[in-house]
Amino acid sequence: MIALRHSTRYIRPTPADDTAGRPALHGRGFRPAHGFTLLEVLVALTVLAVGAAITLSLISGSLGNIRKVQLRTRTVEHAEAVMELALLDGSISEPTAFTGNFADGTRWSVQIEEYEPPVSPEVQPQDLPRDMPVKLLSYTVEMFNADSRAADYRLQTLKLVPRRAQRPIGGLPE
Repeated sequence: MIALRHSTRYIRPTPADDTAGRPALHGRGFRPAHGFTLLEVLVALTVLAVGAAITLSLISGSLGNIRKVQLRTRTVEHAEAVMELALLDGSISEPTAFTGNFADGTRWSVQIEEYEPPVSPEVQPQDLPRDMPVKLLSYTVEMFNADSRAADYRLQTLKLVPRRAQRPIGGLPE
């Protein structure tokens, strides 16, 4: 067995000591204590806990924003796909409307109407071209998320389509 020796040191009072013989805090004879007090440890842990809570809150908020951006991106991609399919459908030459759903619960609707360009006040009705072989259709795609009643995203464009062939009135065969 090994015996440990314990030695006590006596610190001699110096002139900087107070009258009770205790060393002054700023004098040469002061020996600093090793380690931290319980209060210092508690303050450090509190600061660490507040920092961790703030960091986790920021991360949670960022993840929520990422989800919102992904939902918005998916909605825009769905709208573009529906618009492309509607524009590529060559059988559409008259105003119509149709709706549908995606597998993720997103609903869509397509509204097709005839488009009349605005006429400026300087143009007289006789100056406008008549009996054009083409017309403009206005395509509007609206996207609805699963839990919304109002459109979350709207996409619009125009398409030039041929008019239906009209039979001449009274007369000559074509």
